[in-house]
Amino acid sequence: MTDDLVVLVDDDGRDAGSAPRLEIHGPDTPLHRAFSLFLFGDDGRLLLTRRALTKITWPGVWTNSCCGHPKPGETYPDAIRRRVQEELGVGVRDLRIALPDFAYRATDFSGIVENEVCPVYVGRIVGNLDPDPSEVMDHQWVEWADYVSAAERTPGLISPWNALQVPQLAGIMDGLLATGQSRAARRTPTAEDTLARVDALLQEEATQLETLWHAAVPTPPVDILGDEDLPGWLRTMLLQGGKRLRPAMCHWGFVAAGGTESDAGYADVVRVAAALETLHIFGLIHDDIMDRSETRRGQPTAHVRAARLHRDAGGDGSAGLFGTSIAILLGDLAHAEADRLADGLPETLRRMWYELTIELIAGQRTDLTGAAAHRRDLDHAITIARLKSGSYTVERPLQLGAEAAGASPDARASLARYGRRIGAVFALRDDYLGIWGDPETTGKPAGDDLRNGKATTVLGLATSALTGPAAAALARVGTEAATEDDITFLQAALTEAGVRDRVEGMIREGVDAAVATLNPAHLEPDGIRGLAAMAERVAWRDR
Repeated sequence: MTDDLVVLVDDDGRDAGSAPRLEIHGPDTPLHRAFSLFLFGDDGRLLLTRRALTKITWPGVWTNSCCGHPKPGETYPDAIRRRVQEELGVGVRDLRIALPDFAYRATDFSGIVENEVCPVYVGRIVGNLDPDPSEVMDHQWVEWADYVSAAERTPGLISPWNALQVPQLAGIMDGLLATGQSRAARRTPTAEDTLARVDALLQEEATQLETLWHAAVPTPPVDILGDEDLPGWLRTMLLQGGKRLRPAMCHWGFVAAGGTESDAGYADVVRVAAALETLHIFGLIHDDIMDRSETRRGQPTAHVRAARLHRDAGGDGSAGLFGTSIAILLGDLAHAEADRLADGLPETLRRMWYELTIELIAGQRTDLTGAAAHRRDLDHAITIARLKSGSYTVERPLQLGAEAAGASPDARASLARYGRRIGAVFALRDDYLGIWGDPETTGKPAGDDLRNGKATTVLGLATSALTGPAAAALARVGTEAATEDDITFLQAALTEAGVRDRVEGMIREGVDAAVATLNPAHLEPDGIRGLAAMAERVAWRDR
């Protein structure tokens, strides 16, 4: 079949293309992705299956409930749900990853080699078995302890991957099964719980970074920078607070998809939320350099602070260039730390993380090139808003949280619809604050977006709303011809032309539409309530 493709993997564990499943299996089978599923009934017994005699490899051998291969672009949970339906005619719930890094190589008596990166999952069966006889010739339900004992005594009677997997699962399966009890008996973490754990992890990471840094470079005092080096700067930026919107969205995506505190994926939510906060610092630092921003959160931006330290110390060379260079390094350090946190995530979450970072950088590039080309059109502004703000602030964090919870396709679809709308609302509110925000609250000068000629939705609307002197002033923003009088004049002109009211109306409509997409048939009530509250928080924040 042309769509029966497997995902190839290189020596570093990264995707390396795809190939037809039947064509690659032979004496020199390349490394590729697969999965194993241990499926339990509500009575706690494990479903074993016996491979059909028509199977090319290991025919007639007893093994775990289901195995298969994800297709290109398919997540492991989606592949598992598809394959369980195809092979066994059932569904799966409470899907959790048990051995995220399992891999093996084995040779069948025929000489065919299996060579797989094969994470192991555990789940509960939904529905009545209806096995495909071309895949499964027999099945039985067994006690987990009995199977562990049998695997230890006679490993040659089961599949070679099971002989390797079962000993690794023996010590952790009780805990995994405990998380499969009725959801009412499991605790849903509060947002405060999750954010406290995120802060604790950020503290731990900052301490580890400082230890590593000072082992590699001279101890303070540091030339020009004084007593505090870059890791100390980064620690301060990470722990000074902020809105923590991205961790909160991760949390509510997890809860809405049915995740609980005892789930294995909860630790992944905390880790990826910490990674998002660290990546956000990278984005802020580099964005401030590109926008030539003087303040951030009411404090001098990193490049401004470093330049002042250079001047105060009477340093050689250009203070401005020194400040920019130090800030770039600080941003790079934040990015490195974010990636280090993400390295500890399961493969599916790492893949989403990589896509998120590419989108963020692509959005920044689009912003820069559009500004240079004097783009003011609404389509361009919406593209930038989605890539730079909406995606990595709302959509991707929700997706990451839902994936960690093993969300169903319906749950993910509902969250995706909400995320797109609230992502757009977040960007609109950013645009609003960039023109009419209170500097005492936002920590940035009023009208900064106008001053820099940023391609925002407000400017896209303004292009068709303003005429005469206001249109002429709008044409000057972002250029050397613009003056501070132009900025003040435009703030008032946009309000008089109804643009301010229109933006607020679009925000209100976006919130209402987003909350309406939260389907109670597929999402948990606690999560729906949390996401509805987050929508209001995002829409009407003052910084």
